[in-house]
Amino acid sequence: MKKPDIRIDSTIHSRGYENQRHLEFGPDLPETQPLRRPQIFIAAIATAVNEVISGVRSVDQLQNVLNEHVYESLKRRAVSRAQYRLAHGRKPQVQPTDVVRVRYQYPSAGVIESVVVLSSGRRSKAVAIRLEGVHNIWRATNIGFI
Repeated sequence: MKKPDIRIDSTIHSRGYENQRHLEFGPDLPETQPLRRPQIFIAAIATAVNEVISGVRSVDQLQNVLNEHVYESLKRRAVSRAQYRLAHGRKPQVQPTDVVRVRYQYPSAGVIESVVVLSSGRRSKAVAIRLEGVHNIWRATNIGFI
């Protein structure tokens, strides 16, 4: 009985390698159209997130611009702040907030990293937001308060 001839193609340009590329690096996502005025969109998200934490706005209103992880995290934070206010007999207060400065950059295609400085009288806050474009929709994938 004769052994079959086995030939192994070890070049990186083989057809099998190109078909396996998506398994190694993930599927290529379509490019997202750049925002016309990203500073306005970013400032609106930062203001809305601040209002959610203050208890003035519902987190459900931001569901379309937040990814699942950020949405659940913000929801937990809003609930914990609401429980704290309830335990101490405080009501949610509307504090007029001004957007002092918006800075952003494009570290890669379809990604915006930004910092927004908010001021409400005596107190200032910095909000860091990372937006990623997936299927022509901008979603916040990370939000942090400083």
